[in-house]
Amino acid sequence: MASAEKLKEIIDLHDLAHRLGMERPDPDGNYRAPNRKDTHPSVSVFHAEQAGYMMWKDHATGERGSCIDLVLYCGRADDASEAMKFLHDEYDLPRDEVAPLPIQHKTQLEWLADKQFAVANDARAYLIDQRGIPEAVIDYLQKRGAFGFSDWTNPEKSPGDLGYGGPAVSFPTRCLFSGEVVGIDYRFFDPALNGDLKTKAQGEKRGYPYVPDPLALRRAKTVIVVESAINTFSAITAFDPNGTGKGTTTAIATRGLAVEDIDWRFLRGKKVICCFDNDAPIEKGPRKGHRPGPEASWIVHERCTALNIPCFLVNQANGKWDDLNDVNDYLKKHGPDLTKYMLLHHEPWLVFGQEGEFENSQFKRLPLPEHDQYLYWLYRVKPDFTSYLKIVTNEEEGEQKIPQDVCSFRIAGLSKVTISSAQSAMTGEADLQPTKVYSATLQTPDSPYELTRFVLKREQLYNIDVWRRVGGGIFNPGRFSRMISILERATHIGERNAVNFVGLAWHNGQAILNEGPDCYFTDPVQQCPYHNLQFPSGTPEQGTRVIEAYHATFKQNAALMLLVWGLGTHLKTFLGLWPHYTLQSDKGSGKSTLIKALERTIAFTMFSGQSLKTEFRLLTSISHTSHPVGWEELSAQGQGIIDKAVAQLQESYQYTITRRGTDMTEFLSVAPVLLAGEDVPVQSLLGKLVRSDLTGRKGELIPDELPRFPVKNWIHYLTNFSRPQIKRAYRECIQYLNKHCMAKPDDNGANRMRDNYACLLLAWKLLCEFTGVATNYGHFINDLVAEMNLHISETSAEREPWVWILELILGEMDAGHFRHPYAFEWIDGELCLLIRTSHIMQHISQSPALKAKFDSLPVKSDRVLKKQLKGANVVMKDGYEKTINGKRVANFVALGVENLREFGLFPTVPEDVREKETNQ
Repeated sequence: MASAEKLKEIIDLHDLAHRLGMERPDPDGNYRAPNRKDTHPSVSVFHAEQAGYMMWKDHATGERGSCIDLVLYCGRADDASEAMKFLHDEYDLPRDEVAPLPIQHKTQLEWLADKQFAVANDARAYLIDQRGIPEAVIDYLQKRGAFGFSDWTNPEKSPGDLGYGGPAVSFPTRCLFSGEVVGIDYRFFDPALNGDLKTKAQGEKRGYPYVPDPLALRRAKTVIVVESAINTFSAITAFDPNGTGKGTTTAIATRGLAVEDIDWRFLRGKKVICCFDNDAPIEKGPRKGHRPGPEASWIVHERCTALNIPCFLVNQANGKWDDLNDVNDYLKKHGPDLTKYMLLHHEPWLVFGQEGEFENSQFKRLPLPEHDQYLYWLYRVKPDFTSYLKIVTNEEEGEQKIPQDVCSFRIAGLSKVTISSAQSAMTGEADLQPTKVYSATLQTPDSPYELTRFVLKREQLYNIDVWRRVGGGIFNPGRFSRMISILERATHIGERNAVNFVGLAWHNGQAILNEGPDCYFTDPVQQCPYHNLQFPSGTPEQGTRVIEAYHATFKQNAALMLLVWGLGTHLKTFLGLWPHYTLQSDKGSGKSTLIKALERTIAFTMFSGQSLKTEFRLLTSISHTSHPVGWEELSAQGQGIIDKAVAQLQESYQYTITRRGTDMTEFLSVAPVLLAGEDVPVQSLLGKLVRSDLTGRKGELIPDELPRFPVKNWIHYLTNFSRPQIKRAYRECIQYLNKHCMAKPDDNGANRMRDNYACLLLAWKLLCEFTGVATNYGHFINDLVAEMNLHISETSAEREPWVWILELILGEMDAGHFRHPYAFEWIDGELCLLIRTSHIMQHISQSPALKAKFDSLPVKSDRVLKKQLKGANVVMKDGYEKTINGKRVANFVALGVENLREFGLFPTVPEDVREKETNQ
């Protein structure tokens, strides 16, 4: 059978559209949409150069895709597998024998679900006759495998006993990501047989919602959330009574009231409508007055609002809900049309779940004092608008409620947020300096499926200009401020703790994955370059494909080292440090192509030289994230910018907290940086970076269809480790590299470089565990050791600041700019340069041309300079005296010329001194 990619390449979409019966009024124009009245044809067919095959697009709805998607779009198939079968039959393509797949052992739940699905027909009569679900909807859901049938009974019990069982419709629950059956819910036809127990569950129940149609969920724009599977069938019936499965609304079930255990992120980009059971208030006990169903919907609303997901509660406070408990009851009594209207009729109150009538018998979500309660019921909200009822009384018409506009948006939530300190986020220690802010979540007319969130400080809470700048029009500032004073009492609803850090962070002593939307920055654009980043996700198998492609694209694993570095940066919160990376190459070596590929692969940002013109821009590019960033062509900037950049890199090797501006906005300099160019000016950073060179190492091109690396899953994997585990593994990597390091044991600079390369070795080993790749794949470790030793050997004479200082002074001597006394002298058979260290530092600090150089030097005192010179064994004698130009000069240090030459320093020796050397 031809693969999906092969079908996309060989099938002409114009021919396929004709076979599918699509109308094309103009032979050279667009096609009419087959599923609606399309007066102006809106479906175009074109050749997508990047994809490499023909594609189509419905310009009215935004739907697009390949030949397989077009078959689905025209309703000739229900899923991709059926669409491929249709294409093979339509074009008479050969169906090759497919090699049998390896036997995969099913879990007990999967085996049971398959067995129950095979006899699902036995449950149809119950669903149609007793639950009122149309036959067309049952057909559609049965095709999706949404239900089955079970007639199991317990042989040890009698009918009517609790746990006896009996005929039941079963609803298998699958994991949203793996598709594995994790639980099965049962609804008994006759609860009396089972001891009046209506339902039963097997497997996992908490944290896994029931999704009757995963395909419908993926394309849905609106999701109805209910308690039980029967109610999902009822909600689907309300919006799709003909069972087409092609609408934009679907339903899921929480399978009970444990809604706090569900990760609601899978609903991002959709609108959520909660319609839980209409439970009456509990009459007795410690939870007297509580309503379990509605209060569970409050939690869903809080969780969704925190994720910027619009969430609404169905208004159940009307006469049509009398004596009705759930959506299925409503459907059986009122039919699909009224059920649909009911599900779209939402609560109009400022705080969902808090009615304006304030019934005394119910537990209140938001208890209000009398003066706020008196006004609360007058405020009314639409999905994206807020109004106020003005009560007017006249003799002719009596009392009237006239709506008045308050603002052009809806405040979905106003909550207190406690932000962990940067120190706690990086170390995992107890938080001693948390910060409290307010999170305001708005729904505006331009974003029906996403909420807009911004963070306020206490002093900004009543600032109308702040709200107007983010939300839009405020038509009645007085009413708006009064509304804020009421909502201020609701800030405990949705109150939460957060970490302002993108990547792997510590929260309450636990390692967590934190993405951009999980943060609460007061100025997100400036404080973090990834304030809105959501990491790409996928499977470890996709990660394996990425590793293989990066191994092949450059020889000696030059590109794979870069990939490992970029993924390993999230280990920084475990280790407390992570090296920067320099990527050097000659023109035309493929550096830019590799960087662009890496940007897509791991979703990192490369900043151009134009965006690094000031110290503040440099700071904002590396703040509050462990995800790497890149600085392009730093060497092309002015020396002042280079010095500021190097200073920032020094700080972000570990992490540094700084505050800027009149409001003292906090910045955490922490992101590891990729420095790319032909000549990266990082001489003072040699002990804080690793490197690779692409020159002459070109291999295969990275394929365009290469998937992204599953960075989100990778970080999730890392959160399973503890700090001691990672530290122990890191020490093992250091010990391994120490055995293969060419440097001497007492070379501290080389030891630090070894530790930096040990970070890459640690990341590689963990990546191999995550993806299943062998640690010796592609000789990566051998190439890493070779690169480390080459780096150490080539920089042995450049790692010490005293070398940089003497390079400057020898250049000044050769140019005749050094004004202080110095001389060359033979001492004990060794030619020496006599000079004072105090004169060296004075000259550099006082020369205008060397001012920038002096500012960037890590050594600024002659005492430290002399100490380093002695440590390098280049001082032949200290405290030497000599007469120069008739003056006796003391306290010279005698620097051996031959010793200096070993470090690449070559003083210009006068001719008369050279003659003495020849005579000797």
